[in-house]
Amino acid sequence: MDIKDFRKLVETSAFKGELNSFQVTIDYSHLNSEIELKGIQSVYKFVYDQVIGWNKLKNIPTEFLVSKIHFENLKSSLVAVASYTDVNLQNRFNTDFAQFQNNLIKKKSNNTDFIFIYDAPETDFLISVNKKSRENFLGALNFITNSGVSQNRDRNYFTGLLLAYEFKHQGNSEISRRSSSEKLSLNQIKTKYNEYIVEAEQQLNSNLSDAKENLTNHFETVDKLKSEKDKKFEEWFTSVQTGFETFFTNSNDSIKNNEDLYREKLRLEAPAKYWKDRADKLKAESDKHLDLLVRISLFGSSALFIILLAIGNNYYSNIFSDTLKGIKWSLILITIVSLLVFIIRILAKLYLSSLHLSRDAEEREQLTHFYLALKKDTTIEPEERQLILQSLFSRAETGLLKEDSSPTMPMSFIEKFSGK
Repeated sequence: MDIKDFRKLVETSAFKGELNSFQVTIDYSHLNSEIELKGIQSVYKFVYDQVIGWNKLKNIPTEFLVSKIHFENLKSSLVAVASYTDVNLQNRFNTDFAQFQNNLIKKKSNNTDFIFIYDAPETDFLISVNKKSRENFLGALNFITNSGVSQNRDRNYFTGLLLAYEFKHQGNSEISRRSSSEKLSLNQIKTKYNEYIVEAEQQLNSNLSDAKENLTNHFETVDKLKSEKDKKFEEWFTSVQTGFETFFTNSNDSIKNNEDLYREKLRLEAPAKYWKDRADKLKAESDKHLDLLVRISLFGSSALFIILLAIGNNYYSNIFSDTLKGIKWSLILITIVSLLVFIIRILAKLYLSSLHLSRDAEEREQLTHFYLALKKDTTIEPEERQLILQSLFSRAETGLLKEDSSPTMPMSFIEKFSGK
């Protein structure tokens, strides 16, 4: 796991605060080195660099394998400690973290095996000595670590002691002092660099935490807004869908009703026009009969009055003196009067019949329009519809015969819709 992935792991840890606030000072006194680390990520970077550095070195002495394994174990332990995501595991976290701290500050794994860092000058010196002679390496290692210096060894071992002595206690020449000063300066620069790295990592961690919190809040806001919009859209869509279904149903019903009404209109349009034309025609015939009746009545009355006035009283005396002659002229006069009365009665009946049929046709026309209006605005039951159609298409009575009578109107139906 590289540093980037470890940083992400720390951000998801339930104990992120404790890890980021962790500080440690590692004292490698046998190397004259003291390392101060702030923040768990700085510790991981140090351990990670040691693992990478030791893996790059080839043909190292077996005594250095302890250091290599030590840092690899520290890396695994640190990843395990940072992987706690459950706050209920506080006790286990504290135990593992304390164990990790103890292993981190150890100078040696046991009483004999010291921990070396791969980039220490002593490490580089010992590796170079080992390449020349194994006995020289053992002498130099015992001198640097100040452990187990043996007097009963060969000259190569003693040579290793001398080489380590010269390495540790270089002469007081200007070159040596300059080398020491440069080494001291490099150590100071390295310390400052480590401090800047630690500060930068802490600042980065703080910025990442803030960014993550802001991003989380932003996502929560976006999700909340999305939920609200989805809810409003669902409500709007449901409302529109309901309204559309209602509109569609009403439209279908209205279209069906209008189609039925239009069919009824087409069916009744011709009869209504026929009854209107017939009403006009019958009205004209009734006016004609009335005019003829008035003319004949006036003409007959006038002619009869003139005839009776012209004959005079002597003529009546002569007629009635002769019985046979009187009867003859009486019959003639009665016949003429009866014929005139008969003609007047016929004309009166024709006039009344035409007027009656004209009004009947007008009523049928108005009843047709009334039926269409009722069918548009109300629901007509089949029985009531049958009554209206029966009235519309029943036999029209002329009034010329004794049994004639006007068509029966559906009064119960009309009274029902008129509210009476």
